[in-house]
Amino acid sequence: MAQRVRRQHTVSRFYLKGFADAAGRIRRLALPGEPAVVLSTGDASVIKDFYTITLPDGSKSDFFEKLFGDVEGAAAEALRRILSGIWPIGGEHREALAEWIALQHLRSEDVRSGQGHFNAEVIRLLVGVSGKEALRVLIQKAESRVVSDEELDWEWRDITKPGGPDLVADINQHLRLLVDLLPGTTAYLHDCHWTLFQFKRRSIITSDHPVSLIESLDHPEWQGVGIATAEIFLIPLSRRVAMTIQPRRRLSKFLAEEAKVPDFIQQGTTSIARTINQETAVRARRYVYHHPDESPLGGLYLPQPDTRGRPWMSNATGLIREEGLFSGMTEQQLHALREARPSGQKERSMSIDDLPWPIPGRRARYEGGP
Repeated sequence: MAQRVRRQHTVSRFYLKGFADAAGRIRRLALPGEPAVVLSTGDASVIKDFYTITLPDGSKSDFFEKLFGDVEGAAAEALRRILSGIWPIGGEHREALAEWIALQHLRSEDVRSGQGHFNAEVIRLLVGVSGKEALRVLIQKAESRVVSDEELDWEWRDITKPGGPDLVADINQHLRLLVDLLPGTTAYLHDCHWTLFQFKRRSIITSDHPVSLIESLDHPEWQGVGIATAEIFLIPLSRRVAMTIQPRRRLSKFLAEEAKVPDFIQQGTTSIARTINQETAVRARRYVYHHPDESPLGGLYLPQPDTRGRPWMSNATGLIREEGLFSGMTEQQLHALREARPSGQKERSMSIDDLPWPIPGRRARYEGGP
């Protein structure tokens, strides 16, 4: 029997209503500025089976879609209170909104894609430091056959290229990560300092990645930006309201008693609106959204879709060697190297022998030629 396809929202429908007209329509623009379309909030952010997991018996489950619905229900009430003029919010409403913001970030395509890139980097490094002949042994052992030099060359090039092998996104792995990180991320955001910006005339946009993690001006260019390193979290809440979340420890740069600083509200200006819209646009993945009767994108830079690139390990290329990183070393030298590692790493170390073959989720396949 054919499995039914589930239409699942990557951006909450209740949230998009804050950017829609009275009829529930929103304008969606495909980056970098393709012709915009007006559609309902129910159709604006749908991806088929984005949260559908495969159970051990092979059946499909939309358990997480239902679980997210519970989080969204509580957050919708918290957002309604804010948009009706209640600020600051506390108690269960603050907790509900913090959980939804954490969920909206963690369930995003960016997080799933980043997890896949990390997996590919690890595979590249395992194979690259082990060397070409170790890769041949791995394949031959797994497939019980002789691997030709031509095939080995192809496999080596594909696996050790910058960024590693191309992998299909692993839905189950992404959702396991989400479950692990959601409680801690919620608590972290809940305890931060929140600032609300209100705009009387300027229109605010949102995107398919509405939670923007913004780095500080002195953030190292080589270092990625994550939950623990972001200077500010930016979240448009409606076409007239946006919010920033700032970790309280970062307020210590300016204030001695940062823990006592209350959440506050600020009237937005044209300059602030433009900054918020630009930050939201450049962190979009494929789409930006705004009210269908307004034109807030004038003068903004709109990036190419998904152009933040595959971040490969900056120093990994020097470790990739056909002969293997440790070729030529004696057994005594290898033993000394192993003993030099911190004791806690000895049990957690990995080698090419731990790599399953064929590589799960790998897109490429050797077809008898380069």
